[in-house]
Amino acid sequence: MKPTITEQEAKAKVEAYIEAAVGALPGTAERKPFTQNRSECTDPTDNGPHGRFEISATYEVTGLEPARFAEYFDAIVEWMSAHDFKVLTDSRPKDQYVFVRNNADAFDMSIQANDLGKFYIGATSPCVWPNGTPEPQALEADQPEQPVAAPPEPEPEPSRKPRRAPVDDEDFAQTNWTDGGTSY
Repeated sequence: MKPTITEQEAKAKVEAYIEAAVGALPGTAERKPFTQNRSECTDPTDNGPHGRFEISATYEVTGLEPARFAEYFDAIVEWMSAHDFKVLTDSRPKDQYVFVRNNADAFDMSIQANDLGKFYIGATSPCVWPNGTPEPQALEADQPEQPVAAPPEPEPEPSRKPRRAPVDDEDFAQTNWTDGGTSY
């Protein structure tokens, strides 16, 4: 099992990515915390052991003109492309949603806006060990109790999908966004 960055490093990188992306917006843009989460990794396409976590944060961006949301999306997507992010989902113009993944470190980011004039930007880390190294119980679970026969031929790895399903704009606009979510 490979070491990862720590949860604290993942949290710092999530915040840095969001701050830098918001920097592509006009000076009137301000970040307002919306959610911060620490979620156990359960992604079956990850093929990794239990005991790792994803760190994520979403901010509502205030101080923007809803009539210019398309322009703001373009500015952030341009910043993302210049910083080695690959667009995995771009639902524009039907929906105001873009989902990207960084080619170098597998951090995800998303931008979403709605007809209520709300604009959100978020980032999620890949699966990380809390302290950067596998926990002892994960190491024990990785060790077979007795010798086993040669492993079967490996199946091709499934293509990796976004860790979180895209939110369609219809559900997004009907969601009560006044609940702030959980914190670290």
